[in-house]
Amino acid sequence: MSGQATDIRVFERQELSKSLQAYKDGNTEEKKFLTIDNKVYDITDFIADHPGGEQVISTHIGKDATDVFHAMHPKSAYETLANCYVGDLAPEKNKTQDKEKQNSQAFAQEIRELRDKLTEEGYFDSSTLYYTYKVLSTVSICAVGLAMLYFGGHSTPIVFAAAVIIGLFWQQCGWLAHDFGHHQVSDDHDKNDMLVIFLGCFCQGFSLSWWKNKHNTHHASTNVSGHDPDIDTAPILLWDEFATANFYGSLEDNPGMISRFIAEHVLPYQSRYYFFILGFARFSWAVQSLMYSFNQGTLNKSATLNWMERSMLVSHWILFTTWTIMFIDSFTNMIMFFLVSQAVTGYALAFVFAMNHNGMPVISQEQAEDMEFYEIQVITGRAVTLSALGDWFFGGLNYQIEHHVFPDMPRHNLPKVKPMIKSICKKYNIHYHDTTALKGTLEVLQTLDVVQKLCGKFSKKVF
Repeated sequence: MSGQATDIRVFERQELSKSLQAYKDGNTEEKKFLTIDNKVYDITDFIADHPGGEQVISTHIGKDATDVFHAMHPKSAYETLANCYVGDLAPEKNKTQDKEKQNSQAFAQEIRELRDKLTEEGYFDSSTLYYTYKVLSTVSICAVGLAMLYFGGHSTPIVFAAAVIIGLFWQQCGWLAHDFGHHQVSDDHDKNDMLVIFLGCFCQGFSLSWWKNKHNTHHASTNVSGHDPDIDTAPILLWDEFATANFYGSLEDNPGMISRFIAEHVLPYQSRYYFFILGFARFSWAVQSLMYSFNQGTLNKSATLNWMERSMLVSHWILFTTWTIMFIDSFTNMIMFFLVSQAVTGYALAFVFAMNHNGMPVISQEQAEDMEFYEIQVITGRAVTLSALGDWFFGGLNYQIEHHVFPDMPRHNLPKVKPMIKSICKKYNIHYHDTTALKGTLEVLQTLDVVQKLCGKFSKKVF
């Protein structure tokens, strides 16, 4: 890692801008800096070893990463950070700011103060009883589904019902793995990782490292075009004008036959096939997980964790296949069980994911550089007001804005802080979008419709 005591100096802000521009230009020779609490850190040699993945830390090269660092790192990360310290950031010189910028900074400062207050009051301390109940009740869903196959594998209606139950089990495992992956339950990284490996890799079939690499980047650059992998769904779905322009622009010189067909005859109708596509989400992510684990390995380069991830992923499919073959007495019912269980999970996961951010503002990288982290988290998120059953189905992610502002806060405390955050947003005129599941779904479809019309225009222009 970079940074010795003799190297410490005061950095002018132009040096950070130079670091950012060099990264954008693909210049690998320039040093890579970021700032946290007005201190400058040289992360040039640390990027490859970043436990959260190279992609996520790279999104903040040359930028102020204060809020995203505090929001997404445990106390143990501060010692590692200190090893990269190389100097202090020079104060801004007579820079006048408009009222909107001042308002945004005041909003961010009040959110920081709220975080400190909530930390002192124990809002970031998880309930062992709550999470014990969640793990046991979730595993019991699986037990019910497998028991139905064991005793009723000869009955098509029972096999179908078991497929639905197993599908819901996988979805609920995803929410629990998400909580442990964000260290909401414990400050012990190893303990969290072991539970993610059990719930995520073994029970659900999703790779821990694949998820972290993708999800951490999503949190660091939420709905930022070109950075957030969750809105990078081309050529299946396009969510904004940036992605549309990039996709159709890439086809201008030499479009392939398949790409041209998709551009002309598929994407201009994406709102029509949207719900059909969701059913394939779970299987697609499971395949991506296997490919990532066996091709990329683990984020922290641990051979032990790598072996555990791969063995648990393989064990998931062996157990799933074995139970299906042993206790379902008809090949037709086996196929039905596979398709229904995959589709139920796909719909149950993707419906929630789409509700979280799709159809909300997408921000260019240039805009993001001039915005406060907390403001981005609020304006790009969609809160969904639901019943207790809806909260269970959504895994608490209907409190999406609260989760993005405080990603390490235990799920059971998010409802308590919702009115606090809404109040601060109202005070500073920061838009907090709270809606119902039905209206949220219509917003998603309306966004797809707007973009598909744009696709039609681009198609005529390019071809």
